[in-house]
Amino acid sequence: MLYKGLQLDRFQEEAIAAINRDNSVIVTAPTGAGKTVIAEYAVEKCIAENHRVIYTAPIKALSNQKYRDFYAEYGDKIGIVTGDVVLNPYAQVLLMTTEIFRNTIFDDIERLQDVSYVIFDEIHYINDIERGTVWEESLIFAPQHIKFVCLSATIPNINTFAEWMRSIRDIDIEVVEELNRPVPLEHHLYFKDYGVGDVKHIAALRNKAQHDGRKPRKSDRLDANKPIKELPADFTETRLVPHLRRKKQLPCLYFCFSRKGCEENASALVFGSQLQLLNKKQRAEILQQFDELCVQFDIVEEKKITEFRRLVSCGIAYHHAGMLPTLKEVVERLFTSGLIQLLFTTETFAVGINMPACSVVFDSLEKFDGIGFRYLKAREYHQMAGRAGRRGIDTIGYVYAQIIPEYADSGEIKGVVADKIEPIESQFNLSYSSILNLYQKYGDDIYDVYTMSLSNHQNRVRVANLNKQIAVKTEKLQVLPEPECIHDGIEGTQQIQKHYRQKRDREKNLQRLHVEMGQIKSETRGKKRKKERSKRLRVIHRQIKQFQTKAEQSLCDGCQYLQTCTARYKTIRKEEERLQKLKKRTTFIENDPRQQIAARLKVLEELGYIEAQTLLPRGSTAAHIYGYEVQLTQLLFSGVFEKLTEDEINCLMVAIVSEPRKDGYFKRLKNERLLEILYAVNSEISFIQYLEVQHKVTEITPMLELRLCTAMLAWSRGCEFDKLEKYAHLDAGDFVRTFRLVIDQLRQIRRAMTGHTALVDKLNRCIEKINRDVVDAERQLRIGQESLDEATTADVVDTSESLSVAPEESEGAETEPAALLSS
Repeated sequence: MLYKGLQLDRFQEEAIAAINRDNSVIVTAPTGAGKTVIAEYAVEKCIAENHRVIYTAPIKALSNQKYRDFYAEYGDKIGIVTGDVVLNPYAQVLLMTTEIFRNTIFDDIERLQDVSYVIFDEIHYINDIERGTVWEESLIFAPQHIKFVCLSATIPNINTFAEWMRSIRDIDIEVVEELNRPVPLEHHLYFKDYGVGDVKHIAALRNKAQHDGRKPRKSDRLDANKPIKELPADFTETRLVPHLRRKKQLPCLYFCFSRKGCEENASALVFGSQLQLLNKKQRAEILQQFDELCVQFDIVEEKKITEFRRLVSCGIAYHHAGMLPTLKEVVERLFTSGLIQLLFTTETFAVGINMPACSVVFDSLEKFDGIGFRYLKAREYHQMAGRAGRRGIDTIGYVYAQIIPEYADSGEIKGVVADKIEPIESQFNLSYSSILNLYQKYGDDIYDVYTMSLSNHQNRVRVANLNKQIAVKTEKLQVLPEPECIHDGIEGTQQIQKHYRQKRDREKNLQRLHVEMGQIKSETRGKKRKKERSKRLRVIHRQIKQFQTKAEQSLCDGCQYLQTCTARYKTIRKEEERLQKLKKRTTFIENDPRQQIAARLKVLEELGYIEAQTLLPRGSTAAHIYGYEVQLTQLLFSGVFEKLTEDEINCLMVAIVSEPRKDGYFKRLKNERLLEILYAVNSEISFIQYLEVQHKVTEITPMLELRLCTAMLAWSRGCEFDKLEKYAHLDAGDFVRTFRLVIDQLRQIRRAMTGHTALVDKLNRCIEKINRDVVDAERQLRIGQESLDEATTADVVDTSESLSVAPEESEGAETEPAALLSS
């Protein structure tokens, strides 16, 4: 089958056939295999049939990219609705993030009645610990007439996932699976100080590296590889690059798991080793593009632009979430042009954005996950590795993982690079807002909602397996030989249990008495208290003797069969403990999800949000706020927002949405009046936490984080963006992302407070104070969309209509104006 001049692969044809049958379809295929073509066909079909279609993506960057791609082909038929941007919201095709789609379902499901298809790009995000529940809730509660196109990298348990979807959706769901890549990959390990090798070399190289702590010699290098030209010692982390250049395996995506690592690696090559990856013509071309883009996005005067220009002039750049969003977009466009030969980037670049390279390098196979360092999961590795190999350009894609031999764990590394990818697991976890929306619809039957979840579907299988193990253990227990007592009329098991219980009690009492002896000696030091000390110690010695005497009264002491009885007793006890653990695990799996819903309902009831299967005013308000809903509702009803000025409200909001940080300078807030209010807010949150602990809620509401308060106050009062570093040491991208999150929350509050004119007007002013310059996301998208004509510009709706947010904002979790989805 030909589509847009391309000969389609088998899996693409099968997926398109399913769409032509008006069915839902789940497509799993390796990264770079061509899943996007299927989504494009679904969009084209809906446009041709005059139906509406929604394309959801997990991150804003992907939503923006898809918007530009589709707009270039379909013009005004395309719109985008995110927590940051609303353009042409009545369009036939809408791009949005998954949080927005979920929130629209809860806000007013009728607004989705004319939507024919919803495309879920990167559906395996349902496995994400923080955001996965959003995908699950969307699939469960979406109108039944909606069909889904679910696209994903390889899902090992795809059939189980499809079975669950069929159990909750009315329209038939077809599965299309492709395991082969159009451009095969070669996976290698690069051993620091040695060269390119394989897993089988780890042990030998580790022994060499650790031997006497000596410096590796050239003779230690792998015989199968020529020595790689070394860079100066300070830049050894980038020594793999000359190998890639010599093998003609550029361009390369070089994944680092820290922003600092991205920047330092790029700088080391350009400013340290003077590496130049472009010829004179390419250099002139990339500098021209870079300069034009900087003017277009108005970042010519931004810090680091001069330094960055030097990097790109050598064909090298970096990309991470801490950069200005506009500068990130410049980098993405330069990489797409093919002139960036080496891009150091964090893992967010691997999600969805269609920017493959000839090779992929991992600076390490370990990453810091917020708690400690761990090896990558196989899914994470293959998601990033899949960016290697450009279809139609490369015959092979190359993947290198840098390893330090003396610290390498061969077992862990084998697990990471193996083809066996972890199955997706449900992360179903209803927020307070979701519970309120569902409680309003289902009342006390809300517990039945859990039975529709993927979690329940998978747990049924787990419980069935556990029950089989319990049956086996129970049967094994029944045939184990029991202790047999030689004394008439005494049951062996009971006697040996009594023996060990008495022995255990004696040991505990003797331990307690010895502790008391130590305390007495400490309390009665000196000659003057010698008599008292002797008297008290005699009492203790008497008690010790009594316990020792009692030991002789056991029938088991001295018995010739004690060893046999003890062995049988311990075997039975061990099996009983294993059986109890299995039963406890089974009970937990069956009851914990329902208990968590019940616990949150109890908290909401005590806070005055629900009563007798009805939402009270506080509950109705919180149901329209997605993220930080309980804290914000409590503050709204206590009148805090009326007492504060616009700048103070913005300060309060940034304290609510900011995540705790342990490092970095920040200027402390000194406004006594505002501090007093913030401390009062923390007291309010403490009461919420008290109720959550009392009812055993697993995820506790966070306290305020004040580190960015002075920076927000300065920004709200008109401070220039490059002056913010005086108030907090934070990456520019983090300032922008946090401020945008505040704006999104303010829009939600404004929508929840419709009818309260004075407060709504104040919130509008709050938003205006923040949403300017580089923080204005709509401005960035409109600048980036050069081909927007006057008609499209006229369709632009003020992003102030945006109304939802995701507290787990992870470079893409945001929300939307559900009201704008109706046509």
